Parts: sequence; C-alpha cells; structure tokens
Amino acid sequence: MKIILHHSLTKDSETVSWGAIRRYHKDMGWQDIGYHYGIELLRDDYEILIGRMANETGAHTKGYNKDSIGICFVGNFDLIVPPKEAWRLGLKLVRFLCKTYNINKTDIYGHRDFNSNKTCPGNLFDVDKFKKDV
Repeated sequence: MKIILHHSLTKDSETVSWGAIRRYHKDMGWQDIGYHYGIELLRDDYEILIGRMANETGAHTKGYNKDSIGICFVGNFDLIVPPKEAWRLGLKLVRFLCKTYNINKTDIYGHRDFNSNKTCPGNLFDVDKFKKDV
C-alpha cells in the first residue's frame, strides 16, 4: 500500500473547494472525487475532508489506484510553500494512515513520482522532508 500526495493547483480560497473538485471529477464521468482525503483551509482552520472511502479504489494516479490512498492538499504549491498548518495536519493524517494500514514512510510519494508531466504535490512541496517528518 502507498500514499500518494497531490495538490489541487487551485488557490485555497478559504471556502469549500473540495465540492468543486468533486463536481469536476464527476463531470469527467468518474463515480466520485478521485482522492480519498483532502486538506483544505475552511474559514480559519485547516480540515481533513473525506473523498472516497479508504477501501474504495481511487482515481488519482493512473496505474496505481488499486494499491494506494490519494491525498489532495488544496492549493497551488508550484507558486507558494505549503502553509505550516496544512503541513502539520497532513502529517497527522499520514501518520494515522501509516499506523492504521501498516504503511512504511518509504511508501509515501508525490504524484510526480509516477507521472513526469505532473508536479504534484507541487514544486515547493518537499516530499522528502514530509516523509522524514512522518
């Protein structure tokens, strides 16, 4: 089992962008949002949002959906460094998932590790540091 990190490539507007992402994915013909979890700023706090259930196959990384959990950080981390609060909440979620599903932190990846056309979770998101922090 792997954990694959993504970013939405959209500005986090402090409103629920998660619903817009869900609609976009469903409009593409998918059964639901492609990610299992999201991290988003809602009003004054970052929150963990649920997409697909963890026991459902995701639609986030072609060729790797059956054996991975997809997490999307709402924001564009090609343009800005992930906010500390989002980073900390992402770590909390990933630590929980690693413990719950017996996932080694060496099995945490960015989407870009599987698709050279992607920058996910963003050029300014240090996946190696994130893994060390887990």
